[in-house]
Amino acid sequence: MDRVIERYQSLQLKNETINLFALVDGYQYEQHTGIRMQHRVNINRPIFVGTEDKPLSVAGPWLIDMMKSSDQLEEIELLERALPSVSCIIRSVDLEGLSQLLQLRLDVILPDGRTALLRFFDPRVLGKLDQIMNSKQRAEFFHLIDEWHFVYNGQRVVTGTNHA
Repeated sequence: MDRVIERYQSLQLKNETINLFALVDGYQYEQHTGIRMQHRVNINRPIFVGTEDKPLSVAGPWLIDMMKSSDQLEEIELLERALPSVSCIIRSVDLEGLSQLLQLRLDVILPDGRTALLRFFDPRVLGKLDQIMNSKQRAEFFHLIDEWHFVYNGQRVVTGTNHA
């Protein structure tokens, strides 16, 4: 996590509008910390709010503005080490805008026409997606995400439109 924060700080020197967000599995966070996520306006937001899965929003993915929630930083770092349930996104957009963008990626249409939830907020799924997508799919999925950092198979991975 320290490398992600350092990367964010170096990018922010070039672009003051850039933000750092954590995408956290609410269920895993509660299991690990014993604390249930609580919505705090402009600081965090459950991704399932505004979707059919709203009743599951506490246990679903949460987007957290890391610079406005420094009180949670240590918990999130410990959670990232303990369980596959944290990823970080660097993007020049606000919490609401990124939340809406991520909501658009929640559902996928299966070959038989059914809709399924794409658990991209799970780093194991995100890592596998990054491996199996072709360049067109990757460009479409990560469109508007500057950098997406996560741990997959014990290694830190960076993907997105501007990672270098």
